[in-house]
Amino acid sequence: MSGVAGILLRQDGRPAAAADIQQMLSRMRHRARDGSSWWVDGSAALGHAWLDTTGEDGPGPLTMDGGKLAITADCRLDNRDELLARLGIRDRSVADAMLLMHAYLKWGEACPTYLQGDFAFAIWDAERRALLCVRDHFGVKPFYYHSTTRRFAFASEIGPLLTLDGIGRNLSEHQISGFLAGLPDDPQSTLYAEIFRLPARHILKVTDSQVTLRRYWQIEPSPKPLRSDAAEEFRHIFSQSVQSRMRGTPSVGAMLSGGLDSSSIACVAGLQAAAARMPKLKTFSLVFGKGSSMDEQPFIDAVLDRYALDGTLIAIGDYAPFAEFERILEEQQGTFLAPGLSLTRSIYRTASANGVKVLLDGHGGDEVVSQGYGYLHELAHGGRWLELWRELHGAANTYGEGMLSLYFKFLTAYGPAWRIARMRALAKRFLGKLRRGPLHAPRAAWAGLVNPELARRTDLAERFHRAGYMPANVSTSEALTHRWLLSNGLVPHAFEVLDKAAANFGIEPRYPFWDKPLVEFCLALPGAEKLHNGFGRHVLRRAMEGVLPPAVQWRRDKIDFTANLVKGMIGNHRDLLDKLLVSDGGLIAPYVNLPEVNAVYARMLRRPEQATLPDVQHVWRSVSLSLWLRQVQQNGSPA
Repeated sequence: MSGVAGILLRQDGRPAAAADIQQMLSRMRHRARDGSSWWVDGSAALGHAWLDTTGEDGPGPLTMDGGKLAITADCRLDNRDELLARLGIRDRSVADAMLLMHAYLKWGEACPTYLQGDFAFAIWDAERRALLCVRDHFGVKPFYYHSTTRRFAFASEIGPLLTLDGIGRNLSEHQISGFLAGLPDDPQSTLYAEIFRLPARHILKVTDSQVTLRRYWQIEPSPKPLRSDAAEEFRHIFSQSVQSRMRGTPSVGAMLSGGLDSSSIACVAGLQAAAARMPKLKTFSLVFGKGSSMDEQPFIDAVLDRYALDGTLIAIGDYAPFAEFERILEEQQGTFLAPGLSLTRSIYRTASANGVKVLLDGHGGDEVVSQGYGYLHELAHGGRWLELWRELHGAANTYGEGMLSLYFKFLTAYGPAWRIARMRALAKRFLGKLRRGPLHAPRAAWAGLVNPELARRTDLAERFHRAGYMPANVSTSEALTHRWLLSNGLVPHAFEVLDKAAANFGIEPRYPFWDKPLVEFCLALPGAEKLHNGFGRHVLRRAMEGVLPPAVQWRRDKIDFTANLVKGMIGNHRDLLDKLLVSDGGLIAPYVNLPEVNAVYARMLRRPEQATLPDVQHVWRSVSLSLWLRQVQQNGSPA
């Protein structure tokens, strides 16, 4: 995972200082395992922290045409052959970043529409005095920036920007309330009020007089007609995606949890490595105690027994979720919505110690392929009751409810009586607005966690209504549900969290499910290909016939880590929780509804086995916020 940085001094004509770009790069030393470099020309300065994962000659920035064009890029292009042909380039060894500059020369600001892969880059066009900043389709690569009329600065992390003079450290209440509510609804804002992120699938053009943000791509189904066998086509696209993400270095490994997604990647990658006569693929798995509710080792062993993989098992004993948490907060440069990140870091640490630079990750399989549960609503909304009845035979096992109970829920929600009730409800709502004004939304799960005054100041209820709930017209269509989930703000948030954690161990995560052609293909599939006989991601399961062990291929369950998190917090961090939530809770009182959080905490202490997911979120987010605010205060920032 490389890093980029840059400075453009606007309007006043002063030259950019090499010391500033060097200072920014020094804050990203962990991303520069294979070197770093910078380039300064007049008012523009670009820097590159290099982790060599594509087998290229050296770090950027790279220039063309005597320095009239320069680029710094953290990128991996997956459609190199297509680009080389379109651009008329015969030298197949040309670096990805150089390809990006050629693409810019040919297509200008439209160049991102021709790209596939993971990328964040900035191109300085000296003749036009324009800086073009681009982030990939799903936000795999991070890009942060600060902008004033005098200066524009950017970097792969927030920390390098905070080293520059004139950038304030004031915190964003809007983002803090969003964190507490689990709502990353603003694709541009960060926890620091003066630092922003470039949203996924967007370009940012910076000139002396203006900064323009524009989306270059939208998540849509593939326009190509589907073949007769969707599973065969899925397998072809998926295999290509895995192969693309193994490019550039022999130091490739894979996560292997024993679940459907990671196992599919590990098996396909293992077969490809064997076919190319590469060393055995290294896999890394977390294993809990035998007999534990989180024990997935039988599924992991089934994969390892079937293929020639070099498996490493990482034993998780007495889990302590807040161990090294201060260090994790420093890495993340803020709070984050990933309670299990410390476990993921243990995989990164072990993979790095075993010489791995690129780690294939099954993250996103649920979202990209889709569990297909919107298909049930689609059947009910369309009045296809017999088909729904048949599908619920299998789905009841997944939902953990009886089939009749599920069927009557759908009948109540979508049957003929519902249509009459809906008309009455709409009329009642309309009359209510005339008489009393807007109706109040029902109490949300976050309402007990967030300080009511903070929620009011940051319009949290309205924001949650707008972005936190799936609209009714979306939930009745599997295709619209699928696209809504892929467009959710949690997608780029997760990538940013994983990027920062992995970068500190010299690891570049790659995600075969987050492949543009694969996403477009899955979006175009009918609901019956996603959910069949209660099996979500059905097209993936069929595509892995003969590849996955049947026990993994047709596995229904997913591990719930809630109980493990509760046990770890109470068993290993009781003193810390008592201090931060009870005796020294004043620091988070402006943000958190302390009386309710303490009531939840007391209830969790009495009956930990009955703790719900919202209970755990209340406690974990409150403690996380408290620890981060203490760090902010120590660094001299207002909290």
